[in-house]
Amino acid sequence: MATIPMARVRAGATSSATLVTLLVTAGLGKQALSSWRATRVNSQSLGGWVSVLFQPLSLTGWRFTEPSGTSDRLDHWLAPLVFNVVFVVGTAVLVAWATRGSGRLATLFTTWGMVTLAGGLAGAACTPLAYAGIPGQAARAFQLSVPLGLSLGLVVGAIAGVVACIFAGGGARSSTASEPAPSPLETTATLPMGTSWPLGSDN
Repeated sequence: MATIPMARVRAGATSSATLVTLLVTAGLGKQALSSWRATRVNSQSLGGWVSVLFQPLSLTGWRFTEPSGTSDRLDHWLAPLVFNVVFVVGTAVLVAWATRGSGRLATLFTTWGMVTLAGGLAGAACTPLAYAGIPGQAARAFQLSVPLGLSLGLVVGAIAGVVACIFAGGGARSSTASEPAPSPLETTATLPMGTSWPLGSDN
């Protein structure tokens, strides 16, 4: 049946993309790597490209406790947690919704696009917390965080798309190829029965 391969491809792509985004946000965004992230964000190696690639990781810098010795509100350190949750959950929901069992290339680009979109949505969701109490236009705050979320989703989505392509893509094609061909009797049983049917006449 065609529904089984499609569900298999969808589950494989969803689990692959969710695992990649979870590893990035939980691993590279943990508090112990804050100095490592800051060093690369301020780096000018490769003509500044290292800074461009690592700057979106600043959105993932999560912690479970309020930083000591600061007067910042709790909202500012809660913002990365909101970003990470929306990014991971959004990736799972969007990839599961958009993925179809139509081959490896389609799985790669669908996963890539949905992870990028999830990054942009996560950037928008964390903006009110990240800029709480900071004077300025709200539109300016979204212009700063949403592109960073899209950039992170673009990079992570490329990795997630490749992983999903390897572990989930092409499932429908291989499954349908293994199905047995219909027998000749099944194809001839669809002839119309009416007055022209030889056995249906009284002559």
